Amino acid sequence: MGVFKKIFKHGHSRAWFITSVSLVAVLGAINIVFNGPLYEVPANLWGNKRAITAAGENVGAYVQDFNTKEEACANSDAVTVEICEEGMVLLKNENHALPLGQHAKVSVFGKNSVNLVYGGSGSAENTKGGAKKTLYESLTAAGIEYNPTLKSFYDSTDASGPGRDPNPAIENAGVAALATGETPIARYGSNITSSYANYGDAALVVFSRIAGENWDLPRVADDDPSRHYLELDNNERALLKHICDSNAFNHVIVLINSSNLIDMGFLKLPSDPAYNSKIDGAMLIGSPGGHGIMALGKLLTGAVNPSGHTVDTIYTHYENDPTWQNFGNNMKDKGDAYLVNGVSQNYFFVDYEESIYVGYRYYETRGAQEGEDWYNANVVYPFGHGLSYTSFSREIVNGAALANQALQADKEFTVDIKVKNTGSVKGKDVVQLYVTAPYTNGGIEKPHKVLVGFAKTKLLEPDQDEVVHITVNPYDFASFDDLDANHNNFVGYELEKGDYVFHGAINAHEDFGTFTMSHSVDEKFEKDPVTGTPVVARFQDADDHCQTRLSRDDFAGTFPVMPTDEDRTVTAAFIAAEDDHKTTNPTDFDELDMPTTDAEVTMKLKELTGKKYDDADWEKFLDQLSFDEMLALFNGQGYATPSVERLGIPQTISFDGPTGIANFMDNPEVYGTAVFCSEVLVAQTYNLDLAEKQGSALGNEALLGDQRSGGSNLPYTGWYGPGVNCHRSPFGGRNTEYYSEDPFIAGKFAAHVIQAVQEKGVYANVKHFALNEQETNRSKNGSNSWCDEQAMREIYLRPFEIAVKEGKTKGLMTSFNRLGQKWAGGSYELITLVLRGEWGFVGSVICDFHTDEYMNNREMIYAGGDVNLTLNSKWRKGKADPDDTGDVMMLRRASHNLLYALANSNAVRFDILGYKLPIWQEILLIGDGVIVLALAAWGFFAIRGALKKSDE
Repeated sequence: MGVFKKIFKHGHSRAWFITSVSLVAVLGAINIVFNGPLYEVPANLWGNKRAITAAGENVGAYVQDFNTKEEACANSDAVTVEICEEGMVLLKNENHALPLGQHAKVSVFGKNSVNLVYGGSGSAENTKGGAKKTLYESLTAAGIEYNPTLKSFYDSTDASGPGRDPNPAIENAGVAALATGETPIARYGSNITSSYANYGDAALVVFSRIAGENWDLPRVADDDPSRHYLELDNNERALLKHICDSNAFNHVIVLINSSNLIDMGFLKLPSDPAYNSKIDGAMLIGSPGGHGIMALGKLLTGAVNPSGHTVDTIYTHYENDPTWQNFGNNMKDKGDAYLVNGVSQNYFFVDYEESIYVGYRYYETRGAQEGEDWYNANVVYPFGHGLSYTSFSREIVNGAALANQALQADKEFTVDIKVKNTGSVKGKDVVQLYVTAPYTNGGIEKPHKVLVGFAKTKLLEPDQDEVVHITVNPYDFASFDDLDANHNNFVGYELEKGDYVFHGAINAHEDFGTFTMSHSVDEKFEKDPVTGTPVVARFQDADDHCQTRLSRDDFAGTFPVMPTDEDRTVTAAFIAAEDDHKTTNPTDFDELDMPTTDAEVTMKLKELTGKKYDDADWEKFLDQLSFDEMLALFNGQGYATPSVERLGIPQTISFDGPTGIANFMDNPEVYGTAVFCSEVLVAQTYNLDLAEKQGSALGNEALLGDQRSGGSNLPYTGWYGPGVNCHRSPFGGRNTEYYSEDPFIAGKFAAHVIQAVQEKGVYANVKHFALNEQETNRSKNGSNSWCDEQAMREIYLRPFEIAVKEGKTKGLMTSFNRLGQKWAGGSYELITLVLRGEWGFVGSVICDFHTDEYMNNREMIYAGGDVNLTLNSKWRKGKADPDDTGDVMMLRRASHNLLYALANSNAVRFDILGYKLPIWQEILLIGDGVIVLALAAWGFFAIRGALKKSDE
């Protein structure tokens, strides 16, 4: 009998053989997959390679202000409190409701008072940011006593109910309804109401709303289909009535805990069903981050004087806003999908039919036409509104002198405004400057007012004054005429002749002074004033689907309407065009020489630090890259970039999000970082110094990076932020991640944050470029955003333009959606012609998370994209051809852009001597060895036993 027959004749040895073959096959597959094409998945979950570092010549390039992560995080928390002190807005203060007296005794109402909304979900959520401070801690720290019976009542789910709905998962593409979780009045027993007597100095009433990534706020209320989520629900209305009717409180003060503004008609408008004159105070506290709520107690007591001003118009009757008809699909029985022959398609759209009339641009323009009665019936508080505990006088010092000067398109000028504290307590004031441009009926559309500058004073003592200086650039209020509406045979930016009235203002509706500058000729910006590149219309087909375009000539007749089935109906050819990924890059690569690859290594990446993008040494360095290395750099790695050790290209860590260093993908390398307040609160400070302070604090945290035992030993280098999309609608799911409804505010704050964070070696990837103002259906084949080019240029692209030109950002992230039918990340016109060409951007462009087939890699890289943010949707070799001149050239350009950002980042702060395997990989290898040895030992005894039995 043969040896093998002897072995396999016995069950024990057969079991060993079958088990061994099966286990080896499984282990082999796991090792091949996890060490090969899917390496990024476990790397994101359990950590990447571990760098062995040494202090290099660039170690002093980025100043580290703190020695430990704990110190840096504590600094960020302190900065967040400072931002909230200046960013929370005192909306209403009548009957001397605020500040509260010393040692005031208050009753805090609202189920959400014990469960505040600190920020948004998704990329803005930091689940490892440490314990968050509470509203009650803030009151106690300020010396305010709160009603413990009420707090215990809200803490108990048995007594007061389960509370609000949780934030929907990011996989949700739409939310039908959300419960606020407010406690029904029937649950307030006599033990609760009797507690009011001892805490009657004020009732603080907390109203909260949640928001997050990949879903927009529902436009149908959970408890009443005739209302929406941003209105007070029945329990909230009943709570207000209960408090006001009790007559137990000297004052009733509402605290709005949300970055998405609820309908606040109940604070000011007697026509609102929830209005009550006993509500004599209100403060917008927003989404305050981990520690920002500690500012509230100081503001309520007057230890800090409120100085925040709104960056969104607070209006009422949301169904009357121009955006209501074309936002999300929460009110549409059939959704907002296209129809072909009556059949719904898995392709979606959103129409920007309101054009440039967003926020105050609409309300101030229509109010100027229809009068104060219309305005007061629709606007609760204007854009730029904010109160103080003191008073100020304001005066344009050089208005007369400026009025004697001619306005010139290429000449900046400075407005000097004197502010004096005329009250009895110290405080800061915000001054704003708006312009009214000349308008001709039927001509270029222009809002009645546009913000062109703002300033915040220092802390002024009573009777102290300060002259603030606002520099105005006429380019900032030039109109983009995409229709040649004035019939001068020109499409582009221009300043028409006529009188330009400048308004020194305390908000968008209230002036403290004006002056007029005359412009004698129509003046065209044929070239970009910064780069000198010709500016031409690029997106004139991006509004082809819109049925109307709002015009101040006839607001009523051109008002947006909800799409009908007829509007949604398209042809099969239209749908086919959605799947057409042909590039519009016009370069004839067949006429160009194949770039050099795999040249002899003569220099490492750190030798290029500080050198200009077009330095000749860059070409020498890029010649050294192989095709496979360039492809690996393009495909990147989720929240990281890969190393090329032979060229000194380091591995790096990237992080979300706009509200701090967030661990969005549960990567263990990102931890121990602060949760900043929402971008809205930052903008509401109107203090650009605080924006820089925030950027510096974030940069300090990034410098310390991953210091775990067995960690990567790397700083955090790439930041997926800040977000600069527009608050087009208060229902926008990511409004907490964006600054304002106004592009000028958004761009200025982003630029200052970027400047500061890049000083710490972090390159910012400003997002989401562009027209990503809606989350609903954004990733279902890339929702089509239909928008006219005037609105694109003046509203939606402008913050990015400021971030590039003034912030000098070295990174940018494209968006899920399409501009018309072209995916934003695959738009050559957007990325190459506008961003790089017109604006002069130098740096790396990354796509938003690559999850769907409509995000085509070839289309993206030929459009000008550089990094594919993905774990598995890669541009594979074979589809990317090493023998194709175009593919190689595009990969070389992408590598150049990414490596330029890395060479001028904290990634080259240290010399990397080598890398250790990730711990999970070591464990996998050890596990492989143990299993193999165990199988070998088992096999030895099984075979020996089988042979022995056969011999017997």
